[in-house]
Amino acid sequence: MFHPRESERILKMRMPIKAVTDILMVIMFLLLMADRHTGNVFHEWLGVTVTGAFLLHTWLNRNWYKTLAEGHYSVSRIARLVLNMLLLLAVMGTLTSAVFISRTVFPSLEFRGELFSRAVHVCCAHWCFLLAAAHLGIYGKRLGAAPGRHVHASHSCWRDCILPVLCAVPAAYGAYVFLSRDLVYPLTMNGAFMLWNENERVIFLILDYGALFFLCAWAAHALSRPSREGKGRTRLLIRAWRERGSFPHESGMGMRLPRGKGNGVFHRR
Repeated sequence: MFHPRESERILKMRMPIKAVTDILMVIMFLLLMADRHTGNVFHEWLGVTVTGAFLLHTWLNRNWYKTLAEGHYSVSRIARLVLNMLLLLAVMGTLTSAVFISRTVFPSLEFRGELFSRAVHVCCAHWCFLLAAAHLGIYGKRLGAAPGRHVHASHSCWRDCILPVLCAVPAAYGAYVFLSRDLVYPLTMNGAFMLWNENERVIFLILDYGALFFLCAWAAHALSRPSREGKGRTRLLIRAWRERGSFPHESGMGMRLPRGKGNGVFHRR
């Protein structure tokens, strides 16, 4: 059995690996969306690399699977579980359909119905892209807190006013990208090929999908904020109870546990 400090040290060692893996996966996701520019050979081998990164991400976060049968399922926890299951289904659909239409990694495999498989692949790939962004927005706590981590309390205007406005600009552009590129069609499996402008530079395509990725991540992060704040208050209450035997109160009055009694009844000071 690990000592608590040893377990904490192992977790701290894993955090940089997790962060680097997540950042590389985001970059690879954006490059995968530019398959018309990068070519099929690069696209397929990059897909194999993303699959390896996904397996590494799953292994680094394997403790999440161990906690599925534990604890109470609140509304926010159920929402996160549904999101993760949908993301897993999208990943499996993307990989399975990729095998059917592969021309480089699996060239010897020939299946009929390639057009249908391509439509499934495009649909699952776009859902995987959007759900992965939402997943990062919910679980990427350090990435989301980084801009305001060192902001002093007296400069809360930056965190509460200016920063949301700065985030809203790329998010609004992401919404424009979603509409202008008619992404409803691939998401509903109504097209086996994406609309493509041969005169468009790859950097602009990556910037467009980057804004779309930011929109989904930012929206998921904002929607999950109330549950995170509620958890933070609960943890403060539990910590105060363990350290002092009393709960903090908004008016400054605590609620102290009666000494020598374990009946769970609380009395004011």
